[in-house]
Amino acid sequence: MADFMVDGYRYRRQFPTAEEAAAWETDLKKRLRLGLPYAELLEAKGDSITLGELLDKTLVRYWEGTANERTSITNIRQLEEHFGADKPIARIDTAAIDDLVGAMEKRNLAASTINSRLATLSKAFTFAIDRGYISNRPKIERKRVSNARLRYLTDEEEHTIIDCLEADGRDDFARFFEWSIDTGMRPIESRNVSQTAVRDDDRLGKVVDLRKTKNAYPRTLPLTNRAHKAYTALSDEFLPFARMNENRIRSNWQFVRDCLNETDPEFVFYMTRHTCASRLVQRGVALYAVKEFMGHKTYEMTMRYAKLSPENLLDAKVALEQSPYRQTAQSV
Repeated sequence: MADFMVDGYRYRRQFPTAEEAAAWETDLKKRLRLGLPYAELLEAKGDSITLGELLDKTLVRYWEGTANERTSITNIRQLEEHFGADKPIARIDTAAIDDLVGAMEKRNLAASTINSRLATLSKAFTFAIDRGYISNRPKIERKRVSNARLRYLTDEEEHTIIDCLEADGRDDFARFFEWSIDTGMRPIESRNVSQTAVRDDDRLGKVVDLRKTKNAYPRTLPLTNRAHKAYTALSDEFLPFARMNENRIRSNWQFVRDCLNETDPEFVFYMTRHTCASRLVQRGVALYAVKEFMGHKTYEMTMRYAKLSPENLLDAKVALEQSPYRQTAQSV
């Protein structure tokens, strides 16, 4: 197998013999050095292109430099660890993918995590079809995500968390926590918010413009007074929330778990996003507005939060009884 790096880009290709791999590597390096055309050296068919090569190409084409890059790299590493980076993609069939799902289920991975890995693999196979590496693709079935796994915070839990953080002098993280609940933004989206992204809008008041999002779907969010105060408190830096990296979120959230004696594995910081979406739905905001606010690609994603409570059902009853003719008949 030939495998080397040039200017930060990885070139990798599987060959039947070491001699063929060495010859290909020498030829490609020469063309790169002299600025000669080399595209044909990178093309391969399903019998020879490996999973590692395909995933590398897909990463560069779709995810490199986007908000999804880190997640995609993690998924790629896990796929290569399971199948082997040198495995020809033509040998990955539906049965092999079923084995992959089974292996992930044995590790007790969440359905959403399994689906994320499968989505990366599916995108790679679509890329392979479009480029002519393979003529057909295996069937990839996503797992159903249960609404029961979506835990969100109550108002009481939210206030307890803020009290715990402030009592321990973790005011910066308390403000980030408030911002995250009131905007529903993913941490990586918040880290990319600059001071130029927050502005005044004639109709909406204070807003934040999101240009770099997970789904490459720009959106503008109106800010609550609390969210704007949280942003202002941390605006001593051009990227106010960039300091909230994964390690800092993890350590502060572990403090929160300890403070609340919380052992539920679903009690994670990402609940701030679930909390925002759940509150919007349960407090009567139109689903289309919730979808746009949260940056969901489909209504199916939004509907995960539409859990009806008895109060919601009572609202439905009241709405049906609002006919003036019905009210007249009931008064007779």
